[in-house]
Order: sequence, then structure tokens, then C-alpha cells
Amino acid sequence: MLRALFCHHRCGSTWLGGLLEEVCEHTGYRFARVFDAAAVGGQLARFVEQQQVEVLLCMNSAVRDLAGLGEFRAVHVVRDPRDVVVSSYYSHRYSHPADHWLELAQHREELAQMSLHDGLLAEIQCRAGQFSDMQNWDYSRHEILELRFETLVESPAAQLAELLGHLGLLDDLAQGRQGKAATGGLRGRFASFGRRFGSPSLQRRLLSSSELQAMLSRHSFEMLSGGRNRGDRDDRHHYRSGMPGQWRDELEPEHLELLELRFSALLARYAVDAGAGPGSS
Repeated sequence: MLRALFCHHRCGSTWLGGLLEEVCEHTGYRFARVFDAAAVGGQLARFVEQQQVEVLLCMNSAVRDLAGLGEFRAVHVVRDPRDVVVSSYYSHRYSHPADHWLELAQHREELAQMSLHDGLLAEIQCRAGQFSDMQNWDYSRHEILELRFETLVESPAAQLAELLGHLGLLDDLAQGRQGKAATGGLRGRFASFGRRFGSPSLQRRLLSSSELQAMLSRHSFEMLSGGRNRGDRDDRHHYRSGMPGQWRDELEPEHLELLELRFSALLARYAVDAGAGPGSS
């Protein structure tokens, strides 16, 4: 049975992908990372079958990608669209690799000529396809665990234990111990499949509590950001601040009104303070 992690741009896909890849390296499951379905000719199910993928990360997902996958268990991660806009702006302006993404190079040049205000307006337009995919996702699937990026970064131990437990990759006892400890969740056109671990005949195993703890340390914000603490901003770094809710300091009423006009249903479902009107703080 396929295990999958479905993400969206600037919703933790790089961070979670690195951790999930290491999980598969330790447990023997065959892992593949796909930027989006278009990177495999729009045939995600065929790619999974041909490559004998057991654990899949789709970094830019849409509900149509679920067709033909057969039986699977999955986790879907979303983020407040207002924070997506801010995170995308700084990533596209400074840090996101552009060597395999020709459209980004042009977009970056355009952002460099704009004020911050106009750049954020342009970023809302840039994210329109992604926000449509998030808005149209099928949230009724019992086999898909829905998690928020904000909860994941605030309580990574408990949320990642839940994520891996839902995918059937974490030992039940390890999951229980981890949860208890935590309480005292511009689209590209290329694929990066990463390394694939395991083979059809390799014995699989579950991740232990000590392995998960060590991985959490290796994939912490402090480690990935070069030693900064969460909240210590570096606008030119991929891991910029690690803090949710920064849209309050960046977005102006015009930005919020445009988001509300175009994606009111998405804001109502996913905004951390759902129902807050434009300009709320």
C-alpha cells in the first residue's frame, strides 16, 4: 500500500521531505520525491507503479493527483494562505533555487524592480493556482490526515509522531512515548526524485522512538537555518523565521482585501483565525 505526503509550495515540503527521506533510509521503504504531477507527465499513479514507490512526497499537490492511486494512506499539509504569500515573496525574491525553474528567474527580476507592497500583490497573483488547488482539495477522505503547518512547527514532536504513525512508519510504542513527551500538527515543471531506498524483497521495519528523536534534532529549525532560533529572521534564507503569523507585520489592507475577494472560502477554512476580516490583527 502506498504511503504519501501531499504538500503545497511554502507549506513545509522541503523540511518534511528531508525528514521523510531519512525515515525511509532507516526503515527500508522505497521513497520518491516529485515536484508536481506535471513533472511526471501528469501521470502520478503510473509513476508510482512503474517506480515501485512505497513512500511518496508530492511537493505541489492537487486533488486530481489522487486519481488512480488505488489504496493508500496519506497526510496533507496546508498553511495559512496569508503566510504563504509572505513566505513565497521572500523565497522567490532571494532564496529559492532557480536553476531548474526558468520562470522563477524572470519572476525574481520583476520582484526586484517592485516595492514590497507591489511585490506582495504580485505574489498573490503568482500563488493563484496553488490557492485554487488548496481550496478544491478533497477534505472528506478518511485515509488522508489533514495537518496544519502552523501546528507542525509549534509542536513538531507530537505532530510528526502523528504524521508518521498515520503512515504506518512509526512503532506504536514510540508514537505513544513521543506524544506524551510533547504534551508535558509559480508552480514548477521538474521532478526531483531523490534517492530511492529499499527493494521489493527488502525487509521493512518501523521507526523507533530514539531514531525519531534524533531525526527531529537533525531537522530542527536551528539546524536547518544555520544556528538561528525560531523568530530570528533572515529574509535571504530558505528557512526564514520559523514563526507563523508573520503576515500581520507584512500584509496591508489592500493585500488582505484581494485575498478575501479571490479566495474567501480558502481563508475561511484555513486561516488560523478563520473569519477575521481584512486588516485584522
